[in-house]
Amino acid sequence: MTIDLNQTHIDPNNPQYQNMLEDLQGNILKSHERDYSTHILIKFKSDPEAVKKWIGYFTEKFVMSAKKQLDDSAKFRSNCQEVEGLFANFFLSYNGYKALGFELDAGGSGEFPSPAFKVGLRPFRTILFDPPVEEWEKSFQNEIHAFILLADNDRDNLEKQAKQVIEEVGRVAEIVHTEVGIVLKNKKGQTIEHFGFRDGVSQPLFLKEDIELAKEQGTDLWDASAPLELVLVKDPFGEGEHSFGSYCVYRKLEQDVRGFREAERELAKKLRLSDRDVERAGALVVGRFRDGTPVTLFPSEQNPDTVPNNFNYDGDRDGMKCPFHAHIRKANPRGDKNDKYRTLEEHRQHRIVRRAVSYGEMPNARDNSLSKLSRFENQLEHLKELKVQPASGEKVGLLFLCFQRDIFNQFMFMQKNWANNQHFVNYTTGLDGIAGQGKKLIEGQAWPKEWGKDEKVPFDFYNFVTMKGGEFFFAPSISFLKNISAIAVK
Repeated sequence: MTIDLNQTHIDPNNPQYQNMLEDLQGNILKSHERDYSTHILIKFKSDPEAVKKWIGYFTEKFVMSAKKQLDDSAKFRSNCQEVEGLFANFFLSYNGYKALGFELDAGGSGEFPSPAFKVGLRPFRTILFDPPVEEWEKSFQNEIHAFILLADNDRDNLEKQAKQVIEEVGRVAEIVHTEVGIVLKNKKGQTIEHFGFRDGVSQPLFLKEDIELAKEQGTDLWDASAPLELVLVKDPFGEGEHSFGSYCVYRKLEQDVRGFREAERELAKKLRLSDRDVERAGALVVGRFRDGTPVTLFPSEQNPDTVPNNFNYDGDRDGMKCPFHAHIRKANPRGDKNDKYRTLEEHRQHRIVRRAVSYGEMPNARDNSLSKLSRFENQLEHLKELKVQPASGEKVGLLFLCFQRDIFNQFMFMQKNWANNQHFVNYTTGLDGIAGQGKKLIEGQAWPKEWGKDEKVPFDFYNFVTMKGGEFFFAPSISFLKNISAIAVK
């Protein structure tokens, strides 16, 4: 049965979705829900047939379908347990397909409709205001053919399985780069990032159960539901009408936590905030307080168990509660009526599915004299010591990855036209204080001195996140990965 990608409220138990979910990799429609992650970036050696044989073996043994992921999640949730067992994804870059002999140009055995995927991340460096490639971490400067993601709630099992995978894949590919990540949590057990703010909230929702839960807050101001077409695209090499994949953007983002905190304190002084109100300085930068409370709704933290998400900016047209340059207002305008060029529905089409995890490493972990396995072992060992506040000399940040059906219209649009655009959503708005990149064109973003009042003061707040490298990938269908050795490449 053909899947209508305009559909939302997907019920995984509905027979019409079974084939699609069994052939779709997990972690796309819903997070894999594991606390520890390993990212292995590889470059294939010169024997494509040996590589394809290994990919088929790895997929059969490790890669988890969306159907199994959702079934496992429901089973463990019903028993009030966290999910168990290893989770795995396998992604290919455009160069990875080419290295395996697949003809991807028009008239070839398959064609991807994304021009950005075909070119890769590097040529868009100047458009996105990313650092020069020579300033990326050394290993990210190499050609990357594939990205293996492993995740588990058992750190020891993840280490054991990841070492095995590194050893096995090393026979057919060069290990270009490894990263390890952990889901940081606050005292309530809620996911946060190194600046200390709630993370992973306000995601597009595809599944009926998630959408129904969100409806309990109301959807009159913001509806988080999304159609499958926001994230899925037909796999040109898949088994049939039910074979879909998704484009994945991968970027390592280093966070300057000490610099951010110092600037936050300076902003609080500039606004003459004191006592409990001091926390509003950071909230004005992000658009939410550290506990997730939207600053457009409240002037102080409300300590909600469920983060409020049913809001827009209709009641804050002048940016006197949430500044126009606040991260969540830039990255998701929610139909902000100050945007004279795009409607609410157009804003919704630019959303991405975020799957980020925090990392931290000491300088010796980046020692190029170490073997890839030794570097990986150092990274894993350091996870035991990783805290929100970095230790002296420690480098921390986010291993950011997101899924979408169109890299140009989603991730790149958000980064270039919103976060980096100093005249969005209003003229002279300035950079997104978190994700914005580029040279300052406007002297001082405008910050409301008092919540909801007219007076604003200028202050520069940006450049605390640095991109250290990345690539564009495609998450192929499981049928393609399992049968890759048998698929004709010409």
